[in-house]
Amino acid sequence: MISVVLMAGACTEPIDIELDSTYARLAVEGYVNTDSLKHHVILSITADYFSNEASPRVSDAFVELSFEDEIMQLIENDSIAGLYEAPYAFRGVIGTTYHLDISQLDVNQDGVEDQYHASSTMPGGAELDAIELRYYPTGVGSGYAVFMYAFHPPEQRDWFGFKLSKNGVLLTNSLSEYGILSDDIFDDGYFPGLPVGFLSDDETEQAVYPGDTVSLELNCIEEDYYNFVDGAQVEISGYNPLFSGPSANVASNISNGAFGIFAAYSIQRSSAIAE
Repeated sequence: MISVVLMAGACTEPIDIELDSTYARLAVEGYVNTDSLKHHVILSITADYFSNEASPRVSDAFVELSFEDEIMQLIENDSIAGLYEAPYAFRGVIGTTYHLDISQLDVNQDGVEDQYHASSTMPGGAELDAIELRYYPTGVGSGYAVFMYAFHPPEQRDWFGFKLSKNGVLLTNSLSEYGILSDDIFDDGYFPGLPVGFLSDDETEQAVYPGDTVSLELNCIEEDYYNFVDGAQVEISGYNPLFSGPSANVASNISNGAFGIFAAYSIQRSSAIAE
């Protein structure tokens, strides 16, 4: 139970809000991309909002990935519970639909086996030309802005994700820092120097010096993944103003009431050296 105090002038009034527990649900995080690696899926169980413990991982599930004529069982990692990996490294292919099936688990412990399914078709078509670094010494905060030049087919609607690295170290390593964009703002099919990030001199990890290499990873993503990230970032950052409305479940493309995302996306990269 939480007591919320509303202040209006010199008056305060306690309001008691009961936060009941809800039934457990499966949470899924899985990706396939065009890098050559053992693509993986992470399974866990949802926890109460104010739980002080990490969400429990799900072990001993049957996780299967299928595409075209290929069917592979993902193997749970010996050291990391709930992490299911492909048996060998492979590259995802643009235009291919990937299916994820999860079974042999009973999340709500009702004695009935649960089954879950998700699918994602890997988009492509964008062509990343280059990135440009521009230094801005301002009184508010100085640093390098990163601009992207890229083409995308004007006849189709696309969604994109952005990741930034410095000298091979990923800087946008959390969901809240993952940049996303719809191509709705550019109808001519070209991103003419689109700002995709700012590396501040005030942040030790971000600060760029002459000779440093800054890299952009451009992801072509599906609308489902875009909506998932957008919704998750809203819930992470909170609503403004405070009483603008209640939180809501983040959009998911996993069946049977599960939370999370299974996404196939293509990758392109470009780098620039700071002068």
